[in-house]
Amino acid sequence: MVNCSAYFSSPPKVCINCIEEYIAIKQMEYDLKHLNNVTSLDGTPCSTVIYSNYLVSYNEEITSAVTRQIWDASQCDACINIEWGFNEQNTNYSFVNATFIFQKKLFDWRHCVANYSANNVPLLSETNYSAVCQNCLKTFDLLFDYYWDSYMNPDLDFCLDVETTMNDSMNLWHKVWHCSEDKVKDREHDWTLVLFSFAMLASITFFFYVGSYVQSERSQRNLIKYSRMELPRGVRSRLLSSSNFSDTGVNPSTSDVVL
Repeated sequence: MVNCSAYFSSPPKVCINCIEEYIAIKQMEYDLKHLNNVTSLDGTPCSTVIYSNYLVSYNEEITSAVTRQIWDASQCDACINIEWGFNEQNTNYSFVNATFIFQKKLFDWRHCVANYSANNVPLLSETNYSAVCQNCLKTFDLLFDYYWDSYMNPDLDFCLDVETTMNDSMNLWHKVWHCSEDKVKDREHDWTLVLFSFAMLASITFFFYVGSYVQSERSQRNLIKYSRMELPRGVRSRLLSSSNFSDTGVNPSTSDVVL
């Protein structure tokens, strides 16, 4: 398992290529932990001797490291389902449906690339760029769209093998072959719409603040104008209070109001 992992470490594709080795080491771990019918000279079961009688159990450390740092770190369970059968030594595995569909779309794209590559000419030759880009665009879009939709789905996940394969495929398609996308025009249209919307929003905001500023300046000028007006002059109306009438004994009437 360690040798297989080292061989497929760059790019990391351990889950798909080292599944047999992983099952074998887990089966060996199970068998060693259940050697109860085999004992040492003092009658101690071999499983106890191997895993319990030493400060450091190298078998335990190796299998734990393989499981945690290789298999689990690569998220292999997201791509492969394993039905363990330790007792019968009959463990079966299968690809997760999402991984199976991805692999099929990947093979369709690779098959297209192989078909439109000239015979006896290296796949990365510049003479093949245009033919591959033109004829294999549809299969590449199907591959990428499925990967992206699955990636955005919170209920789905991919192992490191699939992520690495997709990244390598995109790098080959865009950076090595310089193939364009059929969706570039749509993206340019989307960007145009976004920029137009931003310009409209900025214009509306600008005119709103300009109008608010003009309105505030006009209100301020009116306040200054009113503050500079002279106080009203002349005789002002005044009502006599009822206390004055009570002191003089005179009943108030409308004729008693001084204008």
